[in-house]
Amino acid sequence: MKHEGTQLAQIVLEYSNQAAVTDNDGEYYPRVSAVARCPRDMAMHRYGEPWSDPPAASWGSQFRFDLGYDTEERMIVAMENAGIRVLCQQLTVEATSKEGIVVTGHLDGIAVVPDEYPHGGKWYVLDVKSAGPYMYRRVYDPEVSKPKHEHVKQISVYANSIINDPKEPELNGTRVCDLNVHGYEFGGGLIAYVSIDRPTKGFGDKKEDLPKVHFCQFDIDMEEAEMYLDVFDDVERHYKERTLPEYPHPKDDVVWGGTRCSTRWCSRYRVCQGLVEPQSKELKEVF
Repeated sequence: MKHEGTQLAQIVLEYSNQAAVTDNDGEYYPRVSAVARCPRDMAMHRYGEPWSDPPAASWGSQFRFDLGYDTEERMIVAMENAGIRVLCQQLTVEATSKEGIVVTGHLDGIAVVPDEYPHGGKWYVLDVKSAGPYMYRRVYDPEVSKPKHEHVKQISVYANSIINDPKEPELNGTRVCDLNVHGYEFGGGLIAYVSIDRPTKGFGDKKEDLPKVHFCQFDIDMEEAEMYLDVFDDVERHYKERTLPEYPHPKDDVVWGGTRCSTRWCSRYRVCQGLVEPQSKELKEVF
């Protein structure tokens, strides 16, 4: 029998998990943060299909979600303390796909890097990402900037979006990359990766510590940014035609090289695979 401390922790996790599972992922709407999401999962969400595989309480999904927000706030404070201004925090923007789908998002901010700093004299669309050990080791390279591709997609769309924020009426109607930051030119995207654990590489005697924070800068191709929105058109097309996208290739980034196709990472895995019957009447007709 599990000791009382283990039982007590389970109670706390169960209550925390209620917030994560009560509304599933809510009503479907096109949002920039979903630009690299699995199209098949997006389409099932569009049909109104609830989760067939909600996260287990023991995973602490809500804690991890909240940790991302806490990390963002603390990282921005640290950057500003270091003399890097972060403007337009949580700025609301809209991108429009080729077929007229309006995709909404919120910027973490605009990072203005002083002239004397690396990447200095420019401003960047900033996004803060809390990273587990595996992701952090993938993106960390002191010699080459190699951000995760799904993050490049997201920030590229932000940069090509139009501002529509009641808090910033004087900026509304301006494309983000066209903002006028006096004395600075647009430098593309900047991702601040913050390791949530002790970041290391190697094993045993060869293990070495890595910096807790790592920045990746990248240039933005506006034509590619427009193409990234095609996934929203595809989802809407499938919905209107009462079809579903094909299963992603196992090596596709949207399923993390196949890892994401499991009940651990996909909340609609069993219904997607036909292992359980859909609950949505619309999706039942498709299957």
